[in-house]
Amino acid sequence: MPPKVIAHRGASAHAPENTVPAFELGWQQGADGVECDVRLTADCQVVCIHDADTDRVSGKSLLVESHSYADLQQLDVGAWKGAEFKDTRIPQLSELLAISPFGKQVFIEVKTGVEILPALFDVLDASPIDLRVITVIAFDVEVIRSLKQQRPELRAYWLIDVQSNWLGRSKLKLDDVLDTLIEIRADGLGVRCHSGINREMVHVILSADLALNIWTVDDPTDARRFDSFGVTSITSNEPAAMVAALK
Repeated sequence: MPPKVIAHRGASAHAPENTVPAFELGWQQGADGVECDVRLTADCQVVCIHDADTDRVSGKSLLVESHSYADLQQLDVGAWKGAEFKDTRIPQLSELLAISPFGKQVFIEVKTGVEILPALFDVLDASPIDLRVITVIAFDVEVIRSLKQQRPELRAYWLIDVQSNWLGRSKLKLDDVLDTLIEIRADGLGVRCHSGINREMVHVILSADLALNIWTVDDPTDARRFDSFGVTSITSNEPAAMVAALK
């Protein structure tokens, strides 16, 4: 079975990242799911945005954690991507969950610390979505550890960004990664797309009964290589191209 294709911040190569148009385009392009980034507003709303501030996507710099959702709703976060996306707003996570098609995966990347977890749990519990399609992902070990302690039924992946070949030259060794994954009770690992990822490494991860996601995969050759390795999923800004490559 080929890896699942997850649209990175939606189909973000063609629509403004982390917005409803991007998520909808990801599904239209045949993605098995979408990935979003989440942060907490000053009034404890869980919103979909990658950066700590809004400057890159709106041209106006508001710190997400210091402003209310109503403040953030005043911003146009679509026009930078094209005139057809003018007046696009920052969505709440609940909005994404409400429109997610039945059975589609939703990867939720936590961009903050553990302080977001109570609000995140509230959003998930209030949503009609089947929690089995949810995967929470984070670079912060404590976020994954705390999430699994509080809600062990939720699927969670730890993310690592290894930029060199980790077969000896990386400071982060595979044995250490596995030890951490087991200690924090993660369900899987997310790794940046890199030429140092090989079949043997993938086999070690999967043999430990862990899922393996590779991000961000936009080259069809990479997609087919990771398919041959048996990875669980790939995350891409170009989901249509990846779906086509894996047929």
